[in-house]
Amino acid sequence: MKKRFLAFLILLTLLVFPALSESVPSASAPTVTDCGLDLAGSGVHYPQLSGMANAQLQESVNARILAEGHVETYLNRLPLLMQNPTGMTVDYDATLTGDIFSCVLSAEGALTEGRPTHVWHTLNIDLTTGEDISLADLFLDPDAALEALTDYLDWTVSPALSAHLQNSSLTPLPEAFALSAAGLTLYYPIGQLSTLSDRAGAITVLWYELREHLRLGEGSVLRRIGAEAMVVAPAEGRRSVAEALSEGALPGIPVSLGGSVKDAVDAHRMLTDADLYQDGRMFALEDAAFRQVWLLTDALTEGWEHSVISGIRADRFNLCGLYPGLSWPQVSAILGQPDAEVALDPEQAEAYRLETGVSRYYSLGAVRLRLHFDEAEALTSLFLFPTQ
Repeated sequence: MKKRFLAFLILLTLLVFPALSESVPSASAPTVTDCGLDLAGSGVHYPQLSGMANAQLQESVNARILAEGHVETYLNRLPLLMQNPTGMTVDYDATLTGDIFSCVLSAEGALTEGRPTHVWHTLNIDLTTGEDISLADLFLDPDAALEALTDYLDWTVSPALSAHLQNSSLTPLPEAFALSAAGLTLYYPIGQLSTLSDRAGAITVLWYELREHLRLGEGSVLRRIGAEAMVVAPAEGRRSVAEALSEGALPGIPVSLGGSVKDAVDAHRMLTDADLYQDGRMFALEDAAFRQVWLLTDALTEGWEHSVISGIRADRFNLCGLYPGLSWPQVSAILGQPDAEVALDPEQAEAYRLETGVSRYYSLGAVRLRLHFDEAEALTSLFLFPTQ
């Protein structure tokens, strides 16, 4: 056993540490470098920053990633799992937006013993100072904002999620969170919130859902990560929306039009069986980003393993000042007049799993946008399709 562990340490030195010095770009363009080791079906991967102008600060941040992500503990455990069928997977999602670094590490499997479990570790760091970003930094009145967030989780989110969760207590708020241009994601201990796939749960709250409380403006964290641009309509609205959708994806949704349905299901886990709608099937996924977001595909007459994502529907979104609840005049002020519009009677609306109302269509380069409004002319749903 000692010889095998020594061999592992040598392998670790050869495979992990060279990655820390890979491809250092110019000092003004920090990037995220992937580091890690795969061994006998298990793996530990984690981010490290490179290319920062302040080398001492970069070293400090990288040390914090190792310490707060428990990376060395997981690496040391790898050789102990070589004969363990459960294994262990540690991976991450890191966002580096300008000088704001936000990262979540996901550790799953036999982390401390043979029985599998799942743990989140998060870091949110202002790279200009090396200081932590707190929830209080995001809001005008932190106490009022956190009270509003707690009420939203208890009265709006929890009732809708309880059928798909084992443990489903969304409050008190967890300590772990991550930031993106689309929203705030809360990461829970598995004993407080867990999914049907036995993973620790997470909840994404989009910025528009807290818009009255957001600290925006020059120098704010939310402006620096691009969140302000998602909830405040720009001067050139239609052009900005087209640019935001140019890659065939919605902000904060980690899939694209034309992508593999199977790959999306493997990565983000299916929440419920695919549901029929007028033009095919709708896939609901378990990942926090997909709450009230569905992948659209064909009717799956030959199974979905080879199907591609032919559309994305979102009933929760913020996109260059567009979000649910806006009136038609507010939307038209951003996008202008539609290329086409179609009224849906109750029977037609039911076929599309929508409310009775009208859908308005916009051709935006490589994508086609469908916005659906209810009978009161309030925006309720967004559909994204490739241009035919």
